[in-house]
This record gives sequence, structure tokens and C-alpha cells, in this order.
Amino acid sequence: MGEPESEQVLDLLADDYAREILAYLSKQPMLVEELGEKCDGSKSTIYDRVDQLQAAGLVSENLQIDPHGHHRKQYETILNAVLVTFADGQYEIQLEIEEDTPDRFARMWGNIRGE
Repeated sequence: MGEPESEQVLDLLADDYAREILAYLSKQPMLVEELGEKCDGSKSTIYDRVDQLQAAGLVSENLQIDPHGHHRKQYETILNAVLVTFADGQYEIQLEIEEDTPDRFARMWGNIRGE
């Protein structure tokens, strides 16, 4: 997964549902149904925001299999912090993303190879 686009992240953070979802997922991984109950939103709205957050690289998805063999997607946030600084007539957006081990290794290997 590549680096999230900082402007896209700011657009998402302007949305109440997206902020609530990230806040709840920062406590524990959750299913969309659980997020819908917590955020008091329709299932389609929550699915849409989770899809946008995942496409932006801010949440990850884990497949859960229950004892009856049903597959369910559980989500967790990998965004830890957003820092916006203003100086000299410009602004800079920094994202603190929690990478998993394979992503970190791939990034480091790419840096070593000069990619």
C-alpha cells in the first residue's frame, strides 16, 4: 500500500462519520454493523465511509470467520495522527501511519534498492 494522499485525508476528516469511525476504531477493531450502531448511521453510509477510509490507506481490513463458517470483515485504524503546520505562507500535512511488518519491510527494501 502506498502513502495516503494528505489532501484526501483532510477531505475525509471534514466528514463527521469518518472522524467518528476513526475514533471508534482507535479503541478496538470493529465490524461495520458495530460501527453503524455506535455512529448512528445507516449501514450504506458507514460502508461508504469505511470504503473511503480504506482506499485512503487509513484503515485496514481483517477477515474474521465465525464458528458457523461465515466470513465477516473487521476494520481497524492505522492512522495515529495528522499534523498540519503553517509557516512562511505555506502549509504542510504530515500523517503518522502505523505500518504492519510486511509493508515496513517492503518500503525499507525499496529504499535499499533505490526505488
